[in-house]
Amino acid sequence: MATLTLHDIPDALLTRLEERAHAHGRSLNSEVVDCLTREATTTASTEAWLQDVEALRSQLKGGPIPVDELVAATERDSH
Repeated sequence: MATLTLHDIPDALLTRLEERAHAHGRSLNSEVVDCLTREATTTASTEAWLQDVEALRSQLKGGPIPVDELVAATERDSH
């Protein structure tokens, strides 16, 4: 496994990470790895979702749905 060294981490961020680690019963290192893993996975999932949406949009008979309408529908459905 690789080692990553971080510099200039704001105090407030470090405190928040330490709080999260404590709340999850993990070390600070494990919490940071978990955060990075979730972020990388979320980004990949979002990009794949957008590609799927774009493919579906190209198949619509009435023409593409504007992005702002897709975002509004997604936000409406998530609440």
